[in-house]
Amino acid sequence: MSFTPKYLSQRDPQWINEKLGFDDTVTIGTDGSALVCLSMLVNGYGYSETPSSMNRKLKDMGSGIGFLGSLIVWPGLTRAYPRVIFHRIVVCRDRPAPLNEINASLDAGQPLLIEIDCSPSPGLQNHWLVLYARQGNDYLMLDPWSQPPDNAPVTLATRYGLGRAPSEFITTVAWYTAGDSPIPAAAHPPGTGTYVRVQAAVTAGLRLLSAPGISADAVAVEVPGTLLLCLEPDTLALPKIGVINEWLQVRDPGGSEGFVAARNVDRVGDFGPAQESTPLPAAAPAPTPAQAPSLPETPELIIAPAAPAAPEAVIVLVSQSVGPAGLRLRDLPTENSDTLAILPAGAELTSLEPAGQALPKIGQADQWLSVRAGSGVTGYVAARYMELQNAPASTPLPLMVLVSSQASAGLHLRDRPSPNGNICEILMPGTLLTVLEPAVTAQAKIGVVNQWLNVKLPGGMTGYVAAWYVTT
Repeated sequence: MSFTPKYLSQRDPQWINEKLGFDDTVTIGTDGSALVCLSMLVNGYGYSETPSSMNRKLKDMGSGIGFLGSLIVWPGLTRAYPRVIFHRIVVCRDRPAPLNEINASLDAGQPLLIEIDCSPSPGLQNHWLVLYARQGNDYLMLDPWSQPPDNAPVTLATRYGLGRAPSEFITTVAWYTAGDSPIPAAAHPPGTGTYVRVQAAVTAGLRLLSAPGISADAVAVEVPGTLLLCLEPDTLALPKIGVINEWLQVRDPGGSEGFVAARNVDRVGDFGPAQESTPLPAAAPAPTPAQAPSLPETPELIIAPAAPAAPEAVIVLVSQSVGPAGLRLRDLPTENSDTLAILPAGAELTSLEPAGQALPKIGQADQWLSVRAGSGVTGYVAARYMELQNAPASTPLPLMVLVSSQASAGLHLRDRPSPNGNICEILMPGTLLTVLEPAVTAQAKIGVVNQWLNVKLPGGMTGYVAAWYVTT
């Protein structure tokens, strides 16, 4: 399907002040470059959308499907526009952009979205563009910032290079393709060995991380259904699949390697001989009483190492406020998803999320909790109708906060509570932080300009963040 460039501006008076996604603090004019790029992308394939109409369509799909706050959920576009298929995202903020892959896509007539650092000054000043063709060593682009919209071809390096090569300031690449039927992410598996598939329930895509931990940098985002090759021996990988708080080292169809949350993948089998895989030994049948071996006359004392204790599960109850109608257990974290069961008030559920993620959601509006019902059925429930029955028996839980979607370019973690402090890390919106101050004093700072919070990252790094860019 051929692509015809169509120009739009995020600062058009028709929608400049429209609230973006589910966030009431940002607008299409201030933070909507990715939304407008998606509008230009689908219009180039024959649709007729404005940023305003696409904003409504993605919101109508529900939180976590089209938008997460004001952040685009990239695979969600395919639900609204079935002819436009999402494939993957590669994040290259700490390495050169994959120009060979970009060039191959453009040579095949497939435009793509890129995030750039639009200024050489310190920090990330991110902005989204559409690349639709090559022009020598440069690229033709659609830029949503221009107002009135550009009406003639514009090149990437001419406007945003500022003496830098494209590989230096392209920070993320998102691939979509168009056609009458979905195009597979790869024509054949990227290697031989044991494979896992990204679960369909991970509608926002599964992050491929540079290290095993939620604080690690994202390398790519894998669409549901993507096949991933396990890079660990089967003896290590297979017991992890589907298990909370475990990480798998994998390679995706594009050749990117990293770690994914093992709970969000399913095993699909083998493709050819694995290089490092060792078959799991078959479990020996338990002896019957007649077969039970007799003890030796002088038995050896064998002390097996104790298995580490599993984290105590968070148990929640369905609130009495649901009344006789009960509460819906859904297959996806959205009100538009299918109902798996109706849960009565008082029903006991087991959270399938770590305590650090589950506990801050309980009783909160616009939050979803992954749970298992007593019947064994798993799904999602509205967290606002949950009450805590127990919490892990340990020290009192610290206050947890999230980086606000207002920090769209990332929030600086500094070594002291000052805008002049050294930057230790850049935290993306949605990052969960543990507050290291007393909850009483910390709560009063949240959302307040010129206040700072002492926090800890999931990986253990500590520092200070601007309190006006976090939320509970």
